[in-house]
Amino acid sequence: MEERPSLRRLTRRLATALVVLALTGGWAANARAAIAYAFASQTISNVAISPAQTITTAPTVTVEAGQTVNGSGTTNSNGPIPVPVGVVQALNYVGTPPAPPLGTEFSRYAGGTPVPANLGDFTRGAAQVNFAGPPTNANQSSVAAESYVNTADSVGKKETGNGGISASFSFQATTTSVRISYDFTNLAYTWVNPAAPPSPFLPSASANFHFNVSIVGPGNVVFLNSSTSETNFSLSSPPNGLVQVTGSGSQSVANTTALVVGTIYTVNFSLTSQSSVMTSAVPEPNVMLLVAVGGGLTLAVRGLRRRASRSATT
Repeated sequence: MEERPSLRRLTRRLATALVVLALTGGWAANARAAIAYAFASQTISNVAISPAQTITTAPTVTVEAGQTVNGSGTTNSNGPIPVPVGVVQALNYVGTPPAPPLGTEFSRYAGGTPVPANLGDFTRGAAQVNFAGPPTNANQSSVAAESYVNTADSVGKKETGNGGISASFSFQATTTSVRISYDFTNLAYTWVNPAAPPSPFLPSASANFHFNVSIVGPGNVVFLNSSTSETNFSLSSPPNGLVQVTGSGSQSVANTTALVVGTIYTVNFSLTSQSSVMTSAVPEPNVMLLVAVGGGLTLAVRGLRRRASRSATT
């Protein structure tokens, strides 16, 4: 049965109201950007074990650096390599600006507080072991990760960066207790800058650094497993828009279970840094309003059609 003229007029009026709501509410708003930034770096130096032990297996190191953009990326690695070997390094970078110049890999590439808002997207990782030793250090290991995303309304994006170092050596115990000491410096920084409404994207950022030491004996029995709060830290934004954490100092850790003199043990070190940024889409209020009004329009038209149909049959 053909719809009544009054029903057609009502349908057109509801459709017109929907268009007016879309236009007055700012549907298809001007492009705005949401920015997320994360950086994490840590350096461990002057690593020593005391009292002196009998080294049975020379230390080996592995370094790696990686990055991902929207879940896809690459990792560069180097090792395991016996030491001392001087400098071992791994770098990985992708982005609009050129990569950081050599010698600055473990500093913030996006400087300033807060971060400049006019940079192109980039993400990176870096790792380096220097057994040649800078003038004041017997050894030095550094990792860094940094990610920056500046996203317009039309695109959501996720980036990650990471740097990692692992090292190990074996010794024959000459005492029942040993102490491992080291110096550290670290920095973690996150910043987000939400776009002004009506942008549908919310930024988030996280950064962390970790340094762990373990001593393992026969049968994989753990005699030391240390991860101090000064060298293991994570932070994120939001809820905080801008967060920066820095630290430096000296640490020493000792085995908690007595060693057996003459037994061979393995010392393991791991040093990592990670950065992660994301601008994720959320429904715009105007879009949600349009969906609600559109659903109401559909239900109203169906109801009027059923009513007209019942009236025609009675």
